[in-house]
Amino acid sequence: MTPIDGAISAAKRLCVEDERAVEMLTVAQRQMRHLRTLVDDLLDAARLKHGKLAIKHSDTSLSEIVFDAVTAIRHHILSRRHTLRITGLDEPVYVRADHVRLSQVLGNLLSNAAKYTPVGGTIELNVRVEANNSSDQSDALLVIDVADNGMGIDSAVQPRVFDLFAQSARGRARSEGGLGIGLAVAKRMVELHQGTISLRSEGSGKGTVVTLRLPILQKAVDAADIAARKMPSMTPEPARLLLVDDNQDALRALSVLLELEGHEVTTSDNGRDAIRLMSEKHPEVAIVDVGMPEMDGFEVARTVRLNHRLDDMVLVALTGYASESDKSRALAAGFDFHLTKPLSLDKLQYILANRADGTLRGIV
Repeated sequence: MTPIDGAISAAKRLCVEDERAVEMLTVAQRQMRHLRTLVDDLLDAARLKHGKLAIKHSDTSLSEIVFDAVTAIRHHILSRRHTLRITGLDEPVYVRADHVRLSQVLGNLLSNAAKYTPVGGTIELNVRVEANNSSDQSDALLVIDVADNGMGIDSAVQPRVFDLFAQSARGRARSEGGLGIGLAVAKRMVELHQGTISLRSEGSGKGTVVTLRLPILQKAVDAADIAARKMPSMTPEPARLLLVDDNQDALRALSVLLELEGHEVTTSDNGRDAIRLMSEKHPEVAIVDVGMPEMDGFEVARTVRLNHRLDDMVLVALTGYASESDKSRALAAGFDFHLTKPLSLDKLQYILANRADGTLRGIV
């Protein structure tokens, strides 16, 4: 949908100083993104109906799929001040799936949860492995729950929620709803992955849980081997960078290294000053230490992601913790990438080289 994408890009690049005009542009961008989603859903529904939607299976990390799904709808969650909790990704899990389509399904479910949950609600994405009447790992099922504490769905409506063009009257949120095709498309895409999708709700006002069940590839594979297939060696063009770390020695050392590579580097030793510099200097990439006192990196990320003028800025979390749950927490806060200390310059170079490619978020 090039015309819609072009309109969104043009709106993002307008330089407007008046606060009211900025607010109206933000509304326009949001409505254009909503329109794009509706059109994409219609196209997918048509392709599915005629058997023309191609599924391209590959061995892919569930963490990366979740990362891309959350990144796509992050602004919706943040703008409604929801809390997003991601659990069950402490260990690597791999599935044979179409990365783009499965990410689209999860994004659709998270978007619905955000839409039909009152401002300040809670959305949870939980992953677990469930036995499939066999002790064989290959026969296990990957179970993904997307739960919210929102408006819920009446029991009379629930049997029809996966029907094409099915809609339920969910109060005021209906005015911002879609065409009733998102869940129907999600159901068919999950079935093309040999999986199932179900929904349960205790009724109006009692929240909703949507559950996906998919065949699991294996719980742990050689992650380095998969990463190697995805990470070409590239030399980045010079970029405007912001480094944020309360450790002055580490800050200076990394700054010198990156300046020697030709990058324009600005530094900050605290979160509040970093937010000011981001607004003033508009860096292309900000590398933020997570464990700072007073205002930590997670709070910096959450605050910055509410500023739509910085939508194109890549946020990199730098932390001493490397578990899948730590990566999930960084994702939920609004970071695009998660790097662990000691910092791998090769991984950082890769991020800088691919900073304009939104499809590569989170894979390092």
